[in-house]
Amino acid sequence: MKKTVILTLLLCAAALALRIGGRAVGGFADFYIGHTNAFWVNSLGRLSSIFPFSLVEILIYMLILCAACWVSCLIILACARRKEAFLIVLKRGIRIALPLAALIFFLFESNEDIGFYRTPFAVRYGYGSGSYSTSDLAEVCEMIAGEINNCADSVSRGEDGIMVCDDNVRERVKSGMTRLGEEYEWLSGAYSTPKPVFLSELMSYTNMAGIFSAYTMEANYNADMTQYNLPFSISHELAHVKGILRENEANFIAYLNCRNAQDADIYYAGMLSGWVYCGNELIKRDKKLWEQIYYTLDERARNDLAANNAFWASYKGKVSEAAESFNDSYLKGRGQVEGTLSYDRVVDLIVSYETMNAAPG
Repeated sequence: MKKTVILTLLLCAAALALRIGGRAVGGFADFYIGHTNAFWVNSLGRLSSIFPFSLVEILIYMLILCAACWVSCLIILACARRKEAFLIVLKRGIRIALPLAALIFFLFESNEDIGFYRTPFAVRYGYGSGSYSTSDLAEVCEMIAGEINNCADSVSRGEDGIMVCDDNVRERVKSGMTRLGEEYEWLSGAYSTPKPVFLSELMSYTNMAGIFSAYTMEANYNADMTQYNLPFSISHELAHVKGILRENEANFIAYLNCRNAQDADIYYAGMLSGWVYCGNELIKRDKKLWEQIYYTLDERARNDLAANNAFWASYKGKVSEAAESFNDSYLKGRGQVEGTLSYDRVVDLIVSYETMNAAPG
């Protein structure tokens, strides 16, 4: 038991050092992620990539099952008044639970929490500085709408006319992130293989398109959602793998990856996702102007958007509201003062990027 306690204390001490250092020491988070991210991706990420399923999902189910069995065993022994056996089982469970909980805490601090305190990606690469006008936003929305229309006919569609992705989309998205890393150093290096979640319907009820696992360095995604979401969501989670934890910046990297894609379906999907964020901001500012641009969209694109709205609406309820409230509190607890609204702040970065890269004249 003594060794168990020592190991637990060491892991907790290391985790707390990372937590305090990331928050209190300027530049510590940048230094740490810059020197350790490759190690975690090449160890945990490569290990998890061996499995064709989400490793963290299976581990969660196993953990729940083991915990349930342990508690059930304790209850049975207590009811049977087998005190000696009860204490043996209790001690053995604690001997496993303590270092396991400490390891989970350590990996969370190592690969997730500290990422919120590194220099923002936007600051590092010069995006999103300054404000933008409604006119600037409208120009970007018009550009995106035009790009959507240009490739709406180039993507695969199901019998219902809604866009579908092939089974290789996650590998193609991953390859795009690797190419993006040639331009942005923070995104360079290896990536773990993105994984669909087996019980994706549960994710749908929580209004989640994807989730990053700090414990296995996996980018997991909801396989049930409207498929134009897949390239953007997978890119978003892969950005988290590289230590980009701010949600608006992960969204921006997802937009960049799709924007620079060599495949029409990934490009179209990214533009459609970009339209959703930028269009939502424009409709707040000028609904009539939004309507003018929206109705220039190809009818097939509007059908894709409608199918997406219908999908998420079918899962809306108390579970999704509770999950969003939890996520909102989680983000605010890590310095993202706007909580879940921070996802929408990607518009600042998209407008900045498109304005900087607009053709003269």
